[in-house]
Amino acid sequence: MLRFSKSHNVLAGRLIVTVGALIGTGAILFGLIFIKYREVLTVEKLVLITACFVATISVLLCTILYYFVSKPVALLEAGMKRIAAGELGQPIEINSSDEMGLLARTLNSMSADMKLYHERMEDAVSEKTRKIMEAQEELINAEKLASLGRMAAGVAHEINSPLTGIITFAHLVKDSLPAEDGQIREDVQVIIDQANRCSAIIKGLLGFARRTDFEVVDLDLNVLIRTVVDMVKKQARFHNIRLDMALDYHLQPARADANQLQQVFLNLLINAADAMNEKGSIFISTRLLKGDGGRGMFEIEFTDSGPGIPEEHINKIFEPFFTTKPVGKGTGLGLAVSYGIIKKYGGDIIVKSAPGKGASFFIRLPMQGEAK
Repeated sequence: MLRFSKSHNVLAGRLIVTVGALIGTGAILFGLIFIKYREVLTVEKLVLITACFVATISVLLCTILYYFVSKPVALLEAGMKRIAAGELGQPIEINSSDEMGLLARTLNSMSADMKLYHERMEDAVSEKTRKIMEAQEELINAEKLASLGRMAAGVAHEINSPLTGIITFAHLVKDSLPAEDGQIREDVQVIIDQANRCSAIIKGLLGFARRTDFEVVDLDLNVLIRTVVDMVKKQARFHNIRLDMALDYHLQPARADANQLQQVFLNLLINAADAMNEKGSIFISTRLLKGDGGRGMFEIEFTDSGPGIPEEHINKIFEPFFTTKPVGKGTGLGLAVSYGIIKKYGGDIIVKSAPGKGASFFIRLPMQGEAK
């Protein structure tokens, strides 16, 4: 005996019942007409009546098949074509409880799941692309620094020796000039100042070229920050700057070289003071964050009340020799050196700024991080 599951009998049952009822009703009507009018029926009339019944039943059968089979199949076909074309999430409008409705609901569910998966994949691809671009940018910056180091190693010593001679003999010339030769003394002083500026640039280049020795020890970030703040308070450029601090004194010691981190903090404070034209406020804070993989991260924030950093400069500020300061006021190496130091400890420096709303630098260092 052939058995069918309930889900496969629904449509067949509907068709059998509907067609059976239609044929049965037609047969009864035909029989009643034949019995009542059999005495007056001729062969021609009987053929005509039979033809009318057959035509009516055929039309009704076609209508039933259209609404029960042909139309749902056409909707399913159109829906599957949309899914194949990538037009996901558009439901197939079949609300019956038979196999056609079940198939439509299954396809709708599949389409919704595919759309959700597709959106998640797009988000994942976008995130991976962003990380790849960031990694590529870091590699480019690393190559720039390496190229700069190689260049510095080759030319720094060659330039430094004659530069030292220029400065020394310029001082001797200035000291030998009589006091009444004021203009000449001023011109010689310009030579000394510009030579000293060149010497500062060479010193910065050597900082890239050399792998200087450093001592990684346990140190208290809050104590180091207070030490740096006490140092800068005595400088004239900070007399009109308010320094506010919100330090988390529950932080555990960090693993780093105190002199290197002090250099980073000093660079950020001096840059903030220059950006504010030596008037405004600087906010410094420390806190503990959860980094990638749940690893603890120290975060040190430096926020100033200056004019902010233009958007087109955000991605350039850590490049060597990039500076917006006037000629003679900066070499453009401070932030590049600071970035290199923090990266050496497996950390990062994040910049957030908006024109007219100041700038914030967030230094992040891994807990128990070792210098690379």
